[in-house]
Amino acid sequence: MTNNTWIKVWMVALVLMLSACSSKSENIEKKDQAAKTAEPAQTQTKEEKKEEPAAETITSIEEEATYIGQIDNNSIEVKAAGEILVLRLTEEVRDTIATLKDGSKVTIVYKKNENDQWILERITPAETGQPELAPTKMLKYTVNGTSVEEAASLIESELNYHFYKLPDFEFTAEEPQKDLLFVADFAETFVRIEPLSEDASVDDLKKWANDELKAVGDIKEVNGRETAGPAFGSTELFITASKDSFKKYIVFQNLENGDKVKYTVSLPQHQNSVKWEQAIWAMLSTLQTK
Repeated sequence: MTNNTWIKVWMVALVLMLSACSSKSENIEKKDQAAKTAEPAQTQTKEEKKEEPAAETITSIEEEATYIGQIDNNSIEVKAAGEILVLRLTEEVRDTIATLKDGSKVTIVYKKNENDQWILERITPAETGQPELAPTKMLKYTVNGTSVEEAASLIESELNYHFYKLPDFEFTAEEPQKDLLFVADFAETFVRIEPLSEDASVDDLKKWANDELKAVGDIKEVNGRETAGPAFGSTELFITASKDSFKKYIVFQNLENGDKVKYTVSLPQHQNSVKWEQAIWAMLSTLQTK
């Protein structure tokens, strides 16, 4: 082989080697560029994910409450945890609301909507554990040594108490936080029923009661059990005054559940006054708050 031939062979080999190196270098550069291009995209995706706000979970609240009443067709008021809440009604609760009485103990489930309103999801009457009240009850009382027994009908006041009423009497709401029980044929004979609030000052009420009876006559404190029966064995005040043909009582009774009720009994002279007085004590003996 001549020298010229060897030179040509070496030149071809050198070209091939340079070509291979160049190709390899380009491939490496392309891979580096692809990696660099992909990396910002991945970083951007992560950043975008971080910027997405977390979905806020709206949690329903369940608690015991006292149903105060309906404000309008779309909302009610309840007292829960010592605070007054206004709750918007849903269609699911309207039938239940229609059956509730003001002052009822209830269990409520509610939550706040996107408009910052409290929405009532569910309301159910609380389990009181009390037996269902009978519509009638036989009451016994004594008139001039003679025992009398009559059927009395259940009366439920909007002031959250109930009692049994005898046939000679009528019952009506008289003033805010007061009711009136009176003889149907002689309305001058009546008893004003006034449940007392927890924050009522008994000392002030006693003073006012004494001032009221002074206008009638000399005030006399009497034994509640002896005058009105066993239900009045626990009274903070049982006083009376009379003048000519008129007698009046003011009584502060302590009920078994700790509630207090004030009775103002007016008894003008009538041929049935003795019977009606004993009938009044018999009816008030059945009074209980809810």
